[in-house]
Amino acid sequence: MTLQPTLSKRWAVPFFTLWGGQALSLLGSRVAGFALVWWLTEQTGSAVVLSTMTLMFFLPQILLGPFAGALIDRWDRRWVMLVADSTTALASALLAVLFWTDSLQVWHIYATSFIGSLAGAFHFAAMMASTSLMVPEHQLTRVQGANQMLQGLMTIAAPPVGALLVGFLPFAAIMGLDVVTALFAVVPLLLIAIPRPQGSAEREQVAGATPAAIWRDVRSGFRYIWEWPGLLLTTLLALVINMVATPLGALLPILVSVDFEAGALQLG
Repeated sequence: MTLQPTLSKRWAVPFFTLWGGQALSLLGSRVAGFALVWWLTEQTGSAVVLSTMTLMFFLPQILLGPFAGALIDRWDRRWVMLVADSTTALASALLAVLFWTDSLQVWHIYATSFIGSLAGAFHFAAMMASTSLMVPEHQLTRVQGANQMLQGLMTIAAPPVGALLVGFLPFAAIMGLDVVTALFAVVPLLLIAIPRPQGSAEREQVAGATPAAIWRDVRSGFRYIWEWPGLLLTTLLALVINMVATPLGALLPILVSVDFEAGALQLG
């Protein structure tokens, strides 16, 4: 029995409306993240502070990432994304107020980075699961390719855009822009319905929400990776690359600011 519901031939309009809003929100979050890193660099010049922020960002994804997919299968994906995007918007709004009142402290950024990463872990899983329900099977490869291209473009585009904005706007305004871009993600979610899985998967959502069932699904995912040598090798390679590259990326702002005596534009 298929898990994919019957889709309208006009699937592209609702999906890419949703996709476009999510893309704008992602750009806003990446730009805001760049601005926060540069503010910490200017205010503290501390490698420990930047490393701690990096830890606060990655810790929820490392600890909860394996469980997010299993939980998303049992929850309403649309509501998960709504809550995640709204949480991100509220966190950025709080930072904007703190910047505006000149009362921001380092721990505020730690806390909002942790919360934003936690929301992002569930949002990513919900968006990936929703894609397979909104896109016809014969178009999934193209759409997944577009998703990967989007991630790459954001990685390339966000730093220079963030550097330009840091040079022309106050930090409070940049956080405000992140709130606005988050609204572009929230509004389509309020208007567009995301299909639910059909058949046996829907019954499992009701009957299989126990911790034991969730842990069983997580173990099944790890077993799937372990039994596929190519996927296991790719996963291990990605893990090693991230373990090496992430600390270097966290310390790059210090290198640019202190050793090269350069600014945000050069970092971007």
